[in-house]
Amino acid sequence: MMRVNTAYLLDPETTIFRPVELPVDTGIRPIYDLIGCRLLEVVRFDERHTLFVDEDGLRDGLTAFTIFEGFPQPIAGKIVLVGGDGSTPYTSPLISLEDAAKHFKCCRPVLDPVFAKADEISAGGIIIAGALAGLQCRIERRAPVLVEGEA
Repeated sequence: MMRVNTAYLLDPETTIFRPVELPVDTGIRPIYDLIGCRLLEVVRFDERHTLFVDEDGLRDGLTAFTIFEGFPQPIAGKIVLVGGDGSTPYTSPLISLEDAAKHFKCCRPVLDPVFAKADEISAGGIIIAGALAGLQCRIERRAPVLVEGEA
């Protein structure tokens, strides 16, 4: 019978944070498969836990990312949290899914329409009141959505 450990998987696209089972005896390969990347970066979560993230996740066309409390830059792509220091064999997390989720904010860029309030003159000519004058970008931040059990 194959031995398994639990890991927590966060997908910033869906904001879903859930436990997954990883086979113990197959090394780190299942983490590559979960994240869907070619190069992993190891980030310390705390003294007892490690995050695995996509080293090349920050790239053009980014539609979602995660802010990890205390980490100096956004993390793009899926995130896997495991127990241990990042070496194999890793263990199941010693922290609850709920407590781990408190350290993350899932973010996505959002475009909001900006409408002319009165007849305005721009470089392109007159913009009639109520017409679309442009788009304004903002970052939406949401807590992860917890899904208990293997999905």
